[in-house]
Amino acid sequence: MNTLFLISLVVAVCSAVEDVSNVRQDFKTSTIHALNEQIVKELQASYIYKAYSQYYARADVSLPGFAKFFSKAAKEESEHAEKLMDYLNMRGGEVKLQDIKLNDVCDVVSEELGKHSGIENSRTKACMCYFMAKSQAWNFCGDRDEWYNGLMGMEDALVLERFVNQKLLDLHKATESDAHLSHVLEHDFLDEQVQSIKSIGDTVKQLRRVKKGLGEYLLDGKM
Repeated sequence: MNTLFLISLVVAVCSAVEDVSNVRQDFKTSTIHALNEQIVKELQASYIYKAYSQYYARADVSLPGFAKFFSKAAKEESEHAEKLMDYLNMRGGEVKLQDIKLNDVCDVVSEELGKHSGIENSRTKACMCYFMAKSQAWNFCGDRDEWYNGLMGMEDALVLERFVNQKLLDLHKATESDAHLSHVLEHDFLDEQVQSIKSIGDTVKQLRRVKKGLGEYLLDGKM
């Protein structure tokens, strides 16, 4: 009985491998790995945006426009990840998901803030992110009552979008010999990413003018 089971299992595995090879054509293992890494980046962005949406919805913050903006952004990033997973399966690749930890995303954003000139008060910590992750790091961000909530969140979003965009550009360059993947990245991802960076950048500029108070409140109503 055990021998028959093992034989059946081997046959099933071999059949599955053959089915994948029937679909996969000129799809390198390194490309599959790179796409899985990009999926992680998109899911990380979705996770932090979901956290920011909930931050702005807090009773002690109460910026519903920003909450709505980040909720929509979280959904869009999740859809990007889904597109890449669907693409991997369509090309005969293998999707490998990883744990997404908010504190890790906070660290990425903080690192990117440190590289980006012009951040308000030369901030180098993703304060809102660490606060939502229950990390002690947010204690170094000063009194929350003094935070420019709208500006801080949008600055974080700007550097994160630039980070994700750079990863997409790196992926495009590394896989430029794959004509179909290049087409997908250019038309389904890179164009949208550039538009997102411009839109968020404009909002950051407006928020730097008004900081907080009435100006922030009025912008919240337009989000």
